Amino acid sequence: MSKENNWGGNLVFFLLGAATGAAIALLYAPQDGESTRRFLGDKAGEVKDKVGEVTANVAQTTKDTWSMATDKVQSLINRGQQTAKDGIDSAADAARAGVNSVS
Repeated sequence: MSKENNWGGNLVFFLLGAATGAAIALLYAPQDGESTRRFLGDKAGEVKDKVGEVTANVAQTTKDTWSMATDKVQSLINRGQQTAKDGIDSAADAARAGVNSVS
């Protein structure tokens, strides 16, 4: 699970680095200012959309992981409660048998 989380974080940093590198390259490219600004605006919108997708994927993965964890915890609690109930019932049966044998 940590590899998936690490992968998502690395992807975000990679995309941000790629966007920064592209922006710097465009600033030094031989284009007029208006077309460069338009291009940068378009690319910034694309990066924003991609970051939104990655964020949504990470959020969904986190939600799924949390759900699985809570299901496992609830299962363990239920097993513990059942084990305790069985132990109490067994002790009660042994106490009744002891009282009945004394009588």
